[in-house]
Amino acid sequence: MHFSILCKETTASTNDDVWGLAAQGAPEGAVVVARNQKQGRGQWGRVWVSPEGGLYFSLLLRPSLPQNAWPQLSPTIARAVCRVVRMECGVDDDSIRVKHPNDVVCDAGKICGISLEARDGCVVVGCGVNVFHPDRPIETDGRNVPAYLVDLAEGRLGVPSKEYLDALLDALLAAIAHEIEEM
Repeated sequence: MHFSILCKETTASTNDDVWGLAAQGAPEGAVVVARNQKQGRGQWGRVWVSPEGGLYFSLLLRPSLPQNAWPQLSPTIARAVCRVVRMECGVDDDSIRVKHPNDVVCDAGKICGISLEARDGCVVVGCGVNVFHPDRPIETDGRNVPAYLVDLAEGRLGVPSKEYLDALLDALLAAIAHEIEEM
């Protein structure tokens, strides 16, 4: 799969952006990544708060799999993201794991959420990874307390300057894209 990545500082929703690309005939592998989203959403249409400091992206798939197999894409992608964040943080398999079906978690809380939206022969995979702490704490409904890679990496991620953050998020996206391609 060839990835075509469109980067935005801010967007309403990377999922909506990718659906727009799909409607224009974009091929599988179209990706929109944003530094923050104003109307991000998670699984079941739940709000996904997306402040600066995280990695938020959506990926267009045009699966050749039978439609009844599409739900298995979500845990497969969660495992790929999990492998990458373990490697980036330098932690073992028990420290960061997949909570069925598609959350990437650690003892402190939820690191990454993944959503799938399907229609018209396409699947849009939305992914949000909490990397650095936002300026203001994220308020949740209590089900999923956010956890951050910076806390697990024990100094390996560096100081979140704008340049460093951009480079780190780009590297994370590239590694996740590679893992997805390998699946």
